[in-house]
Amino acid sequence: RARARAMMIRLYARRAAGWLGAGRAARAVSSAPKKSMTLDAQPQVLVAATGLHQPTVVRDLTAAIYELGASVTATKKAVLGEHYSLLMSVWLPGAQPNDAARKLNQALAQSFSAPNTNLTLIPLEPKSAAAITHDAETVTRRLRVSCPQKPGVVLAITRLLQDHGATTSHMEAGTSAKGGTIWFELECLVELSPQVVDEVAQQLQFWSESSGASLNFDQ
Repeated sequence: RARARAMMIRLYARRAAGWLGAGRAARAVSSAPKKSMTLDAQPQVLVAATGLHQPTVVRDLTAAIYELGASVTATKKAVLGEHYSLLMSVWLPGAQPNDAARKLNQALAQSFSAPNTNLTLIPLEPKSAAAITHDAETVTRRLRVSCPQKPGVVLAITRLLQDHGATTSHMEAGTSAKGGTIWFELECLVELSPQVVDEVAQQLQFWSESSGASLNFDQ
C-alpha cells in the first residue's frame, strides 16, 4: 500500500499539430469489454490535468478512457484566465491501482495529444470501511460569503472550519468592483459532522458581523 501511495506516473502530453478530431473521438471504440460499475466499485486512478485551456480536453480524455474499457467516476474542472485544472477519477474493471494507472498511462500515450498540457496519474488506495463510515456520517452545507475585499478572508474562514473538523470542496472565489469598492465573493461546499453544524453556523455569523460581510450557510 505504501508503494501504491508513493507511486506517481507522470505523463507529459506530446505537442501535436492538432487535437483528436470529433470523428476520431466518436470512433473511440475498441475490443476492450465495457462493464458498468458494481455497487462496491471504487476508482483506482486519479487523473490530474493542468495547462492552457482547450474546450476539447474532457472529450479527448474520456475518449481514451472509454477505449480502455474504463469509466469516469467523478470529475471537476476549473478555468482561470487562459489556464485550466482538472481532476478525474477513473475505474477500470478488475484492476489493482498500480496496474490500472499503468494501463491508463499507456492508453493516453497512444491516443491523447494536447499541446501545453501536463497530466499526472495517481494510483488510489481503496477506501477503508472506517473511511466509508465517516463519509456517511457527515453532512454538507453551502457557504456563501460577500464582503469588501481585504487580506485574510479565506484564511479566517478556512481556519474556523478546520477548528471544527470541517473540510471544503467545490470552492469558487473572485473579486469585482461595486460602488467604488472591490468586493470579494466566495462560495463553497462544507462537509462536517452534524454535531457541530449549529456551532459552526454561530461562529460564522459572528465573524461576518465583525467583518462587515454578508453570509449564508445553508443546505
